[in-house]
Amino acid sequence: MPRWIPEKIWDGQDVFIIGGGESLKTFDWNKLKDEYTIGCNDAFEHGEEICKICIFGDAPWFKTFKHKLALYKGAVFTNASSLQKTRLPWLWVMGRRSLGLHSDALGWNFNTGASAINLAILLGAKQIFLLGFDMHLSKDGKPNWHQNIVDRPKKEKYPKIYDKFIKGFERVASDLKTKFPNVKVFNITDNSSLDCFLKVSVKTFWEGRANKQSIGKVGVA
Repeated sequence: MPRWIPEKIWDGQDVFIIGGGESLKTFDWNKLKDEYTIGCNDAFEHGEEICKICIFGDAPWFKTFKHKLALYKGAVFTNASSLQKTRLPWLWVMGRRSLGLHSDALGWNFNTGASAINLAILLGAKQIFLLGFDMHLSKDGKPNWHQNIVDRPKKEKYPKIYDKFIKGFERVASDLKTKFPNVKVFNITDNSSLDCFLKVSVKTFWEGRANKQSIGKVGVA
């Protein structure tokens, strides 16, 4: 049961968090090959070159993908309550707190994406960029960029689920200001319903990234 002692192995780096929003369905994943990345849930299926770290917080999802995860060459982290005593040698377990950001555990805040932000901070991230944090269904009613829907609520329940997620992120944003004021989080997701982090349009951000411009120079949407 390997327990990770927080170390800033990505100290001062930009870290991208790959969410599950349907807006990533047409994303050029090659853009992430040279970046530090944490992928939520199914993102690990793109391989360790795209998704350096996989994080999940839902035990039912783990039950479905356990065997695939064992073959994945990146690091796998979880704060799932039911897996706190697991003995799998490739699964790194961290403590779980219900809300907020922490230095000795990962805050759940109702969703894996929020836990990923906490993990990125503990790894030493200076800037965190959120990809695919739509927080709403697509026009054709799809919740995710991938097709693997595991233990998900019925479509009519999604609005309430997203409201809950957003409340969790609002707590993260609040704790960010007081506990980790030197870390900045940006939402690089067009038409996102998540408004508690500064937004930058996808086109503007990646054009600036290609020209090696700082986030302050590419402009906030």
